[in-house]
Amino acid sequence: MPQSTTRNAPTAVIVALAVLGLIFAVAAVLYLTKTAGALPSFLPGHQAGSTHHHTKHGVVALGLAVLSLAGAWLLSGKRATTPASTT
Repeated sequence: MPQSTTRNAPTAVIVALAVLGLIFAVAAVLYLTKTAGALPSFLPGHQAGSTHHHTKHGVVALGLAVLSLAGAWLLSGKRATTPASTT
């Protein structure tokens, strides 16, 4: 029997997850490498003049990046479907 293939998810969902994954990865790098005083003011945890690192924020952002990118990868595959029997 011939099989047709369909995507697991719409392309927009896959692209959105990939973009979110990259944003979370950048945020993780910022949180892990910069002090709270050197963070951009729009990020949570910015404290002017502080020398504290927000390690927990970085670890959570890294985890979210991994989950988002893994979701995009898993959803980007194709699944085989078998046509309905006509008997």
